[in-house]
Amino acid sequence: THCISSAASDVYKRQIIQTVHLFKGELFVLQFENFYKRSQEDAALLQKSESLVAKNQELICEDRSITIPKEVELKDFIVKFDDKGENSSLQKLTISLPYEKKLITYQLEIGSGKFKKKIS
Repeated sequence: THCISSAASDVYKRQIIQTVHLFKGELFVLQFENFYKRSQEDAALLQKSESLVAKNQELICEDRSITIPKEVELKDFIVKFDDKGENSSLQKLTISLPYEKKLITYQLEIGSGKFKKKIS
């Protein structure tokens, strides 16, 4: 019975670890979207250009930054918002969540600063 309980315990531990990886990936997606919206809103409210930058495993928005977790694959990028909160790029940003085998693509729209989100 010891072997059975040990095997069950190992399965349980793997499930918990997998759940933590999934949670960290999904949490980052929410944080990314929050940073994007805050950058855009700050640009419009403060009437000054703002940037959202991903580099060196960090997501940076002016004086705020978060570490991009190992559960997320994201290429470096810069999104610039003008003093009206608009961007002038048709940039496409892709967040990969390998533990979920999920790709989230954000297609930025010129002018509005909004994006279309596609999950595959």
